[in-house]
Amino acid sequence: MAFGLWKGAAMKTRLLGWGAGMVLALSCLLGPAPTSSQQQSKVARIGILVLSTQEEGGASRAIAKKLQEIGNAQGRTAIFELRYANWQHERLAAQAAELVRLKVDVIVAITNIPGFAARKATDRIPIVVWGIHGGVETGLVRSLARPGGNVTGIESLAPELDAKRLELIKLIVPNLTRLGVIYNPDDPGGRVHLLSMRDSARTLGVGIETIEVRRPEDFDNVLTSTAAASMDGLLTFSDDVTSSFWPKVGDFALKNRVPTLCEFRFMVQIGCLVSYGPSLDEFTARVVHQVDQVLKGAKPADIPVEQATRFEMLVNKNTAKALGITIPRAVLLKADEVFE
Repeated sequence: MAFGLWKGAAMKTRLLGWGAGMVLALSCLLGPAPTSSQQQSKVARIGILVLSTQEEGGASRAIAKKLQEIGNAQGRTAIFELRYANWQHERLAAQAAELVRLKVDVIVAITNIPGFAARKATDRIPIVVWGIHGGVETGLVRSLARPGGNVTGIESLAPELDAKRLELIKLIVPNLTRLGVIYNPDDPGGRVHLLSMRDSARTLGVGIETIEVRRPEDFDNVLTSTAAASMDGLLTFSDDVTSSFWPKVGDFALKNRVPTLCEFRFMVQIGCLVSYGPSLDEFTARVVHQVDQVLKGAKPADIPVEQATRFEMLVNKNTAKALGITIPRAVLLKADEVFE
């Protein structure tokens, strides 16, 4: 799909984003109405903490929906407390504290930054993180097998996959020597990504140029720089900000004929040249299972941080054509899906 056609698709894509916006309390009654005494014992209060806006909070809605389905099947009543920070990092601390005051039974944090905000707010309420990256290296959990404390979740293995992504873009663009890396330095996982990527790049003789974005408005500044336009390729480390506003990167990249490498399927569907990464549906399914375990009495310290197991590589041949790039046959044969 040409990047110029993203306007209509962009809104759908933003619904698949990782995160957050204005404060919203959503109550959902699941299953048949029990008696008063039964209802008291079966009510689960679930907090969901997100950095982005309600509009971009697709992951939070998907989690609430699946938890609702499980609760309905089990005859359990639940109240969901959704908190969106509208891209204001400083609001996360207050919103996490509010969830603690509400005495929620569990907090679901969408990615690292809300995960750290929730952990800082409480060391008692269970926290399940959707889309951890570099969980051990950042100190969010002690180990994957025995996370300890009150935090668990699903690890994307994103930093470990960086070497494979770099090898992939190098196959497609053999003359690549300067790679622009777009990332959020406020996300501790971004630094883990960067160390991994630099090690891999050194081996392949590729120079890394970092492009920092902390808030949505940062894209307009960094993507007008001549330095970004002169890169041989652009790669994004995915977090709430970079994922939700990736179409800005795509428009810029096509205009300046810069190949793009991404992490998730939805990015290729709207114009990224190639992606390699885990399934977001798997993230949601695993996190919902972990929340269900917590609501049944399990402690996060005893629930291993699960690792993504389903990975997919996708190629957008329309983008390749627009960039004047021929995708090697070896790459096409390995692709799980090719968009034309």
